[in-house]
Amino acid sequence: MVYGSRVGDGTPGAAATGASDGAPVGGASVDDRLDAVFAALAHPARRELVRTLARADAPLTMGRAAAAHGLSPQLLNKHAAALERAGVVRRVPRGREKLLVLDAASLAAAQQWIGDARAFWERRFDALDQYIADLEDEPA
Repeated sequence: MVYGSRVGDGTPGAAATGASDGAPVGGASVDDRLDAVFAALAHPARRELVRTLARADAPLTMGRAAAAHGLSPQLLNKHAAALERAGVVRRVPRGREKLLVLDAASLAAAQQWIGDARAFWERRFDALDQYIADLEDEPA
């Protein structure tokens, strides 16, 4: 279900767009970026990798991340590439190694969208609760 994407229309997604006309920002629309983030996070191994990076005191090397998750280097590379395309992580060269660095900005946009959707539905359910309470208070 689409909740809306124009700023100020009162629907989830309104605050997350950052542009009043939904125009692409940075080469991709907000909806495209959110789609990429949610698609990347749809895989449990990728969500676990993001959790690990979020809890880590420092970026992890690809080798250390692969070992921590019991993944082959090739499979970790595939998952890291999907997260990188979505802007969730960056792979930063350090000598012969590559570090995985969490980029929380894309996650913040997804969190904002989820918060907007939650607020939208809470308002709707509150209105429904009030409607039911009003019906119950009416004399028969």
